[in-house]
Amino acid sequence: MKSTRTTSLRSLSWLLLISLLAAAAQAQVKESSRSRETAKKISLAKISLAWTRVAPETEKFAVMMPGDPTIQKEGLIIGGQQVWLSYYGSIQGDSDYAVLTGLGLKDTSVAQMLMLDFYCRLNAAALQKQSVERVNTTKATYQRDIYLNGYVGRQFSLEAYDRIGEWRIYRVGETFYAVAASTSPKNALPLKRFLDSFTFSLSPAKAPLSDVDTSKGVRPSAPSAFRWLIILQTFAKSERPRAIERMGLLRSRGYDTHVIDTDSYPNLRPGFVALTVGPYSKRAAAELFGKLRLVAPQSYIKSGW
Repeated sequence: MKSTRTTSLRSLSWLLLISLLAAAAQAQVKESSRSRETAKKISLAKISLAWTRVAPETEKFAVMMPGDPTIQKEGLIIGGQQVWLSYYGSIQGDSDYAVLTGLGLKDTSVAQMLMLDFYCRLNAAALQKQSVERVNTTKATYQRDIYLNGYVGRQFSLEAYDRIGEWRIYRVGETFYAVAASTSPKNALPLKRFLDSFTFSLSPAKAPLSDVDTSKGVRPSAPSAFRWLIILQTFAKSERPRAIERMGLLRSRGYDTHVIDTDSYPNLRPGFVALTVGPYSKRAAAELFGKLRLVAPQSYIKSGW
């Protein structure tokens, strides 16, 4: 009887050992398959796409992008006004590249908010962690005013979860253009090639008076209708931090202000920085001027060009 029990225990032990070895072998096969699949995905992500010139027939811009862009469009009603947002985006490796347009928007701050939100929702690669957490933590920090083909724009740094990048936004008449790119700081690919390739493809009748390259000290020009600035306050160049602080305060109250260098505007007195709103047409500047006088009594309207 005792011998029979011992034999049974030994048999059970062997069966248990065989089961454990089989399970371990199966797990190893699955892990090996998973590793091959992961390696395949990484390999595909690293494939270098050919850069091509993208110039949609329905838009007024041209840019260099890796591969063919993904295109998305969205219609909104804002304050009873029809607004159209368009997205042209491409991904290569850990980097993403996008151009967005906004038509029917009147205010730069509203355009910035809507277009950045549109970019974040469509840019799944950059915001993968945030989509899981269901919270948008993308931060756009103002850096400086910029100019392209005679049009005034603003440059922002972009920060998201494990992402860094750049955002540039311009206004051309009633259309806003945003150029955005971001990448992983651990495996950063150069973004400058994409950002600097962006240009406006406007007809001669709609193009501004001259092109601008502020890096070479050339003063910006403006379209004939959009020359008028509302100057809220001027500061010595050494007071730029105070001007930026004042700008932040007014922006928190909903005013679309920015700090400019008066050396870049031929009609302004050189040697200062100015807290301004615009540029607008003369009529639009006059309509807004009354409201701004309430927060900046010393403000005045002046053509920058």
